[in-house]
Amino acid sequence: MQGTTAIISSGALAAYPLGLRLLAIAALIVLAGSLMAKWEGGNQQATLERLNSRVFIPCLVFASLNRTPLTLSEALIMAGAALLYSSACYPLARWWLSRNAAEKTEVWGPLLFSSSATLLLPLAYLLFGSQGLTKAAFFHLTALLLYYTVGKWSADMPAQPGAFLKTPTLHAVLIALLLALLEIDLPQQVDELLWLVEKGIGMMALGALPVLLMSHGYALCCLRLQGGSYWSPVALIRALWLPLLAVLAIAVLRLSGLAPLDKGYDLLHYLDLRTTEAILLLAAALPCTVSLLQQPKTDSELSPRTTSLVLASSLYALFVIVLTVMAINRYLFSS
Repeated sequence: MQGTTAIISSGALAAYPLGLRLLAIAALIVLAGSLMAKWEGGNQQATLERLNSRVFIPCLVFASLNRTPLTLSEALIMAGAALLYSSACYPLARWWLSRNAAEKTEVWGPLLFSSSATLLLPLAYLLFGSQGLTKAAFFHLTALLLYYTVGKWSADMPAQPGAFLKTPTLHAVLIALLLALLEIDLPQQVDELLWLVEKGIGMMALGALPVLLMSHGYALCCLRLQGGSYWSPVALIRALWLPLLAVLAIAVLRLSGLAPLDKGYDLLHYLDLRTTEAILLLAAALPCTVSLLQQPKTDSELSPRTTSLVLASSLYALFVIVLTVMAINRYLFSS
């Protein structure tokens, strides 16, 4: 399992510097995106979002699934986690709206959904390789489905399942699964052409990592320019509540036998289960979404309270993600 060795080198102590260095590099790329937005005035955010949703994310997902297929049980666990985390944030959204119901159209996206596109996908690949990215891709895909259905409905908008079916990320997943299931013998020339296409997609996937991280920083700077602050009690509660929920979910998986701790004779399967648990923890540590794909379009700018929610959530997530990576190394991969 080449992807998993990115974080489980020769023990927990040896993996600490590696994981923290990767997080430091990711933070610098996010900072570069923020500086770019500050210099440009935030005029290119929509362009970055279109590039991410239509080019970089589909290439990244297809390349990972093409190398590392996912079992049905793993896909269901990731989908269930996305549903669980969004459901756990629903009471926070209701509490938020009890203080100002006028923000209903703009608060559901950031509160119910995490930055799975701009943070989870690149961090999962940096820390766990294609194995972790494949699991994170199904978490992200489920979050998109929930946004276009439950998220739209919660904001008093009609559900848009058709928009979800048009998502390039969904197309990338379906094509990768189809190619994995149908092992068709093709002529040599066609096979060589497909090999070149696959290599090109793989190169685009590698280019997606910095672009996704930069777009996160770009969006944060745009929100800061709108007058948001770095304090929000709801963001603090969310940052503490979801990781605790992830720990509870992992305990349920272990007690139910879906993720046993017994290594047995198949060490790769054992590491794969621990990687699944690591992605669950990493997804719980994510901040509120900053993606335009998951924020309702409004004619005016977001309210200061909403911008503060997203900015504060991103600030708290810096510390939570670092602690999460340290906990992953110590409690999941130390043995």
